[in-house]
Amino acid sequence: MAHYTLLFFLIVCTLFSSCHNQKTKVVIEGDLHHGGNRMIRLARIEDAGLVMLDSCYMQNGHFEFNVVARTPEEGTILALPMLYQLIVNQDNSITTMAQSNEHLSVVADADNMIRSYHVLGGEEAMLMVTLDSALTVFILQTDSLWTCYQQAMENDSLRVRVEQDYNVLVEHHTAFLRQFIQAHPSNMASYIAFYQRYNRKKFFDEEKDFELLEALTDRLSQQYPDHPYMIRMQQKVENIKNLKYDTD
Repeated sequence: MAHYTLLFFLIVCTLFSSCHNQKTKVVIEGDLHHGGNRMIRLARIEDAGLVMLDSCYMQNGHFEFNVVARTPEEGTILALPMLYQLIVNQDNSITTMAQSNEHLSVVADADNMIRSYHVLGGEEAMLMVTLDSALTVFILQTDSLWTCYQQAMENDSLRVRVEQDYNVLVEHHTAFLRQFIQAHPSNMASYIAFYQRYNRKKFFDEEKDFELLEALTDRLSQQYPDHPYMIRMQQKVENIKNLKYDTD
C-alpha cells in the first residue's frame, strides 16, 4: 500500500511540475530559408541591457528555443511581455515580443531577417511584425529617394523636390505610428512604436509629443506596474515634467 501511495505522490508531483513549467515557459521556434546549419542565438532585452539566453545550430534552417523560469525572479520577468532578439549575426537579427505560455513560430529568410520575417503566436509579436513591415516599406521608399537625391546633386530644384517627398513620407509614417498607438493603447508594442526610428531619424520627440508619451505611459503602467520598461518610462516622463517645470 505504501508503494502505491508513493507512486501516486510522484505522479501528482510530475504533473504539477509539468503544468508549472508550461505556465512559466516561452517557446520560440521557426524556419529560416537559407538558414542551413548556421548558429542562431536568442537574447532578451532587459533593463540592464541585452542578456544572452541560449544558442543552437539550426537543422536545415529549423530552430527551437525553450525559455524556462528556474527562479521566482526569472518567472516574474518571463510573465511579462519582454523583447527578445533572434540573432544570426551582428547585422542580421529580428526583435520580437513574448511572455510566458506563448509559443511563437517564426518564418524568415536567414540572409535578411528583418525584411522578410513573419510570426504567428502571441498578440504582441504579431503587432511587432506590423510595425517592422511598415518601417520596411518606409525604408525602401526613402532608399529610392536617396538614390534620386544623389543623382540630382547639381539640380537644385530636383533636390528640393526630393526633400519634400521625403518629408511627406516621414509625415505619413508618423501618422501611421500615431494611429497604431491610439488603436493599441494597452499593448506593449505601442511602446516600441513611440520609439521606432530609422538611422538617426526619430518619428516622435519626447518633449514635442509629450502628451502622447505621458498618456501611453500612464495606460501601460496601470496594466504593468512592475514592468522594468514601464518603470524606466515613468522615470523619463517625470524627468521631462521637471525639465518643463524648471524651464517655465
